Amino acid sequence: MKLFIPREHGAWAMLIIPYLLGALFSETKWLHLFFFIGILSFYFATGPLLSYIRRPKLGKEVLPALLLYILIGSFFVVPVLVIYPFLILLFLVISPFFGLNLWFAKQKKERLFVNDVVAIVGFSLLVLVAFYIGNGAIPLQAYFIMLLNVCFFIGSVFHVKTFIRERGNKRFQKLSNFYHGGLIIVPMLLGLPFVALALAVSSLKTWIMPKKPVKPITLGIIEIGNSVAFVFLLVFFL
Repeated sequence: MKLFIPREHGAWAMLIIPYLLGALFSETKWLHLFFFIGILSFYFATGPLLSYIRRPKLGKEVLPALLLYILIGSFFVVPVLVIYPFLILLFLVISPFFGLNLWFAKQKKERLFVNDVVAIVGFSLLVLVAFYIGNGAIPLQAYFIMLLNVCFFIGSVFHVKTFIRERGNKRFQKLSNFYHGGLIIVPMLLGLPFVALALAVSSLKTWIMPKKPVKPITLGIIEIGNSVAFVFLLVFFL
């Protein structure tokens, strides 16, 4: 059986980081891990699904992996939904974002910037999911952390695209520099220096790295380090 493991490595961080932040800033429970296994399995289900959308000729070849991931995901997710039925509403809010991602895939426009932003917002809502599992409520702090997560990953998209799809595009590079400058200046103006510090690693990385060809795996490793620094600084200072 072919597993059709998702190839979108950037999405792994987009899935893990917001959920981890929500779990760390709320009351961390064993249910967080239980539920995460479920949503990770559902994410794996996008592998065969997107493979079929890209190559309809695969036909029933994707079904075994798709059904396996759905069954595993359901095993871990459904019991938590029974305990916290409000999560069903949250998933109804999240689902249109991933519906849009599937539409972009169908139109062969997955690499568009707007598609990345849609995915980032959809994944960032997992902050609220993890907070609700931990606290049984969603405080204002959860929405604030969700916003920071969105800002952080949009910055990552800017950075990665300047080395791949938009390499040599001076206008895009200037827009990226402007955005990363805002990640530091805006929090400082709002009297949130620790937020500026948490986002500063992302900005400094963008400005310091020379704009020459970089292997995707190198970019991936750098972004992993950037994500770890972001989580550490937020948890330590916020």
